[in-house]
Amino acid sequence: MLLRKLDPTFYAENAHLKEVLDNHNGNWEAGKTRGYGIAVITLEKNLKFAIPLRSNIKHSGSYITVKHNSHGSHGKGLDFSKALLIEQSNYVSSEIFKIPSKEFKILRSKSRFIIVTFEKYVDRYVEAVKSKDRNILSSDEYRFCTLINYHTQLGL
Repeated sequence: MLLRKLDPTFYAENAHLKEVLDNHNGNWEAGKTRGYGIAVITLEKNLKFAIPLRSNIKHSGSYITVKHNSHGSHGKGLDFSKALLIEQSNYVSSEIFKIPSKEFKILRSKSRFIIVTFEKYVDRYVEAVKSKDRNILSSDEYRFCTLINYHTQLGL
């Protein structure tokens, strides 16, 4: 798992995406296309995703590294619901995204678990779309999910 930033070419070539961070009605929010931190992972289906690191996650479609409440459902970490499919390697900057060493150690030590968990997240979405399961698709985990952009690549 690599920690990087999105390259500006990603923003220029992907204004059409729905439900992504910093994009509202096909327009990237000014000042927000700064290349937020991403964890780059490849799933078994040979799909490469960039999962953004966020500081105010309030849903279970995530992997929390730093908890903001005693229940552990809010905090900083990887937001699976805003994952982006990386179809061109130039979309990932070579610039390393720096985070506090404590968080980096957590991500590094749990990288295999995170990949497996994210793959299950994607598989659950695929099954919910195939079966038209409105309960899953309207849940906090998937309601504003970016996977809606990648139905072709996911075989839907």
